[in-house]
Amino acid sequence: MDTEFTPTPFDSHLQDRTLQILKTAIPYIPYPSQRAVATFVKMMELSRANSLFEHKEPSLQMCEGMNTSARILQMLDAIRPLCTESDQSNIDLISNVLSMADLYGGMFHGQEDV
Repeated sequence: MDTEFTPTPFDSHLQDRTLQILKTAIPYIPYPSQRAVATFVKMMELSRANSLFEHKEPSLQMCEGMNTSARILQMLDAIRPLCTESDQSNIDLISNVLSMADLYGGMFHGQEDV
């Protein structure tokens, strides 16, 4: 796992250039004002996060129409690069189990009618 911050799709909905500038400036602001600016930035992000869920159509939906197992596999694939090697091994194991369960279910799905 590398220590470089990579914004997630969720973060990209919350961030803009103005907030990035404010976040970058915080260490250079006089200490008594840092807390207020940092709190303001987080409140802006929270407000944006809340507004994402006010619409009837989801703006964060990545896997529309996919079954639960496929969604889980895609989610695990997306978070894997952020994990430690040990966690990645666990994710690989879970992914393999889900894939085998899907394959097994697909092989015998049509035989229920027999």
